[in-house]
Amino acid sequence: MRSCEYSVVQQERKTKLLILRNIQFFSGCTKIPRTKGNTNLEKAETVSITFISQKNDEKDQTVSMHRNNSDLCPVKIWSKIMLRILNYPNASLDLPVCTFIAKSRISLIHSKEILEHIRITVKVLGETYLGIKHKEVGCHSIRSSFAMFLYIQQIRTDRIMLQGRWKSDAFLLYIRPQVAAFSKGLSEAITHEANNFFTVPESEDNRQSQTETHLFNFDTVTNPEDPRNRNARSYASHLNNNGPGANNPRATRPTFFHLHS
Repeated sequence: MRSCEYSVVQQERKTKLLILRNIQFFSGCTKIPRTKGNTNLEKAETVSITFISQKNDEKDQTVSMHRNNSDLCPVKIWSKIMLRILNYPNASLDLPVCTFIAKSRISLIHSKEILEHIRITVKVLGETYLGIKHKEVGCHSIRSSFAMFLYIQQIRTDRIMLQGRWKSDAFLLYIRPQVAAFSKGLSEAITHEANNFFTVPESEDNRQSQTETHLFNFDTVTNPEDPRNRNARSYASHLNNNGPGANNPRATRPTFFHLHS
């Protein structure tokens, strides 16, 4: 999630801070009541979070996560948060998810505290182990690492976009090709025996036709269905300044990253 969805931030955002009412628990199709002391919440099969308002202008978008057997089970974690806050005096479902009580006083967790916790953790693990300095991470590292984790596990990009609530392929900026796990198995794939393929030789007439029509000149490709014709509406095209507003849409420009299918 974005930091402004689970903690207090300094500046005002379009994204709304989640409250307990936005969190729902289900066993099958049955909704489990969110009441004080209801331990059945911990036994739910799924947890669903509804984001009322987001910076991408999407309203009332719901994301669901399923129970798993790890310590990072979303159902277990959210049920503990729900039951803890509901146990506070005069608690209601309108309290933010970052509510805590200290010295008999209700308070809210600030994003600065989240940032400090993340950086201390990275510092303890060490640059030698992680390859990054603790000052290079922030609250948004939670979202970027989420995308990277799923991508390394070969989860389809459309599923990553849906679960992370990205409306475009902008999340691809989070994918770091230099991560060692990213290239695992590629060397075996390159040398696989199935790579011995036969290319049908082209006829002399076909070669002559290509020369005359400049078939491989991008400037002459006008069919939008032709795979050599760049998609002017794609995020990557705009990132390279090759979109509709560029002075020379076909000019070669350096890119921040390369995607290979």
